[in-house]
Amino acid sequence: MTPLLGWARNKARVAVERALRSSSPDVKRVGDENSGWVINVSPAPTVAYCAGVGKGMSLELELAKMTARPVLVFDPSPTGINTAAESDARNLKFFPLGLTAKTGVVQFSVPVDPEEGSYSVVQGGVDVVSFECVDLPTIMSENGDAYIDLLKMDIEGFEFDIVTQLLDQNIPVRQLCVEFHRWLRPGATLKLIVRLYRAGYRIIYKQYGDFTFLLKDSRYAELRKRHSPKN
Repeated sequence: MTPLLGWARNKARVAVERALRSSSPDVKRVGDENSGWVINVSPAPTVAYCAGVGKGMSLELELAKMTARPVLVFDPSPTGINTAAESDARNLKFFPLGLTAKTGVVQFSVPVDPEEGSYSVVQGGVDVVSFECVDLPTIMSENGDAYIDLLKMDIEGFEFDIVTQLLDQNIPVRQLCVEFHRWLRPGATLKLIVRLYRAGYRIIYKQYGDFTFLLKDSRYAELRKRHSPKN
């Protein structure tokens, strides 16, 4: 790629990201620039699930100050476990489990960059380790949750199957914060974004691979009613 083409692509990317970002005063960054996320804060989420901690969890720590009930945090990796152990645990419930599309023992590739510390979906030519994992319907049932106000996932390639699962099963998730690692599943990101739009989600923030989607209120209310224990 020539420098001119690279410059033009970057300008186009920035223009698209600006066009997609909501101008609502309710859309704000929660947490710092490294591990925070831009979300809709009104109303503040009550049921929050956060998967993937890595070396920072400023979003989770700030959410814990906003929510009445504990924020549920998931990360099976030594990197995430160490970060959680060194952080303020007030109003947080940490699970040393991976969030995947199936419950059980799942293989992960070890960090390509040990300093960065991210474990990912299995990649060719990279050593693997195994971690205990849980799927979204199972962990929701175990915690007595029929819906999720905010689901954040920075889980290095496992996000694709989970988003597919929540759409296939119409799991009520109002707000979805997800980093799509498009190089780990070429072609899958755009297809999922189209499916999310068709399901009633709209992008309220985007930066590189980080997306925040907000479900239409009417659709969220419909899904919550459908999944109510009374039904």
